Amino acid sequence: MGTIFRYIDDSILPHYVEKEKHCQVCEQEKPQYQIYIDIEFEDSVEQYFSACAECIRKIPLRYFSPKDDEGIIQQLVNQHHPKGTKSASQRFAMMVNICDEYRRTPRLPNFIQHDDWPHCCGDFAEFIGDAGETFFGPYHEFEWWGPENDGALEYGLEGMIGGEDRVSLFRCLACEKKYWTFQCT
Repeated sequence: MGTIFRYIDDSILPHYVEKEKHCQVCEQEKPQYQIYIDIEFEDSVEQYFSACAECIRKIPLRYFSPKDDEGIIQQLVNQHHPKGTKSASQRFAMMVNICDEYRRTPRLPNFIQHDDWPHCCGDFAEFIGDAGETFFGPYHEFEWWGPENDGALEYGLEGMIGGEDRVSLFRCLACEKKYWTFQCT
């Protein structure tokens, strides 16, 4: 599990630092990552498309744009921890923690069409890089994460490496199962 961002492996972060040297929020020279934040002021709303890790951690959650698949968080927790295994307040606390961490996760995987972050064992998986760019084999351990009728599945993971779009790789935080996704336009 990443220590800077729960759902991103720390070792790959340097590969995804934005080109701009100064954080859009605090204006300090720090590595920054792609994320969508709308901070409301008395008479305006400022939009930020990248920020440093410290700003991402300290800005109130209400300013972060929701992600497309955020609505499945309750389902994830309830499937992995059915009634009777955890109290309602414990499950709610887990959902809040997952939502908080997930919304604060930079948009590093290649999600062109919509967010479709793999999940497993009641939580989102950890992004571990892009095949052939920041992660280099072995690839036989990865399972496809996506619709059964997707053309990428037909070509397979290794067949998709080196194309115009990136192949994003993930690992379950609990069971270590590995997944790959591919989104083109």
